[in-house]
Amino acid sequence: MPVPPLAMAPPRRSPFAPHILAEAIQPGIKIPSLNEYNGGGDPQDHLDRFSARADLLDISDAAYCKLFRTTLSGKAMAWFNQLPPGTIESFEQLAQRFLHHFAINKRYPKTASYLFTIIQRENESLREYVQRFSEAVLEVPHVNPELLASIMQQNLKRGRFKESIAGKPPATQEELLMRAEKYIRIEESTGSRPITPLKRRMNDDERIAPARIEGNKRERRQSDLTQYTPLNAPRVEILSVAKQQGLVRWPFPLKDNPKRMTSDKYCHFHRDRGHSTEECYHLKE
Repeated sequence: MPVPPLAMAPPRRSPFAPHILAEAIQPGIKIPSLNEYNGGGDPQDHLDRFSARADLLDISDAAYCKLFRTTLSGKAMAWFNQLPPGTIESFEQLAQRFLHHFAINKRYPKTASYLFTIIQRENESLREYVQRFSEAVLEVPHVNPELLASIMQQNLKRGRFKESIAGKPPATQEELLMRAEKYIRIEESTGSRPITPLKRRMNDDERIAPARIEGNKRERRQSDLTQYTPLNAPRVEILSVAKQQGLVRWPFPLKDNPKRMTSDKYCHFHRDRGHSTEECYHLKE
């Protein structure tokens, strides 16, 4: 009995429109050294790296589409194969659908408030800190240069570079980094490190005093020893820049006090009378 021929599966229709399928790609053209995207990483990052390489090839829009498909694997290739046949008519359309489908994996940029957490560590050299701070800045788009210099100044340990920023604030990020390089060379040539304040030791009377009295003394000592970081601009200007960046968390209104209503001083942070912005304790904190 003759063996019946195996049934052939019908050819799968491509998601590409007919005009894309009809255009042939020149032999030998391929995207160099690009890892395949399997659906688990940032889709925008993969798309940017693909475009950077494809732009070097001087190819048509149809070739963009066909080459991009070759960079997909796993779940990403499965997604492409289930697209309705003939619906992709341009690379722009393919890119938008790709980004939309894998948007859950997209890494979103951080805000400028993230930079306030990049503080110079104890025994961290200036070179190490500036490199770490610069890498963090790459994750925060469009940072105001004045705010950037102010943040770095506040985050630095006491030293000559910190004093330099306070005395003459850099106008641009490039100027800030060039000046940092100058003080990095000084630090490395002299073998100096940022100054770490020594902790104050308690005397015998303080150790044997009752707990409540000791607590009161500690509070007074802390208040007396509190030194705020010198700023390179008036607080009202820094507050204005921070407000534009969306970094200000406005405080609760002050309690009613008739004396404040007759005061000539105004605080832009509390938005009330009674003390000036430069004197504001909460803003200093």
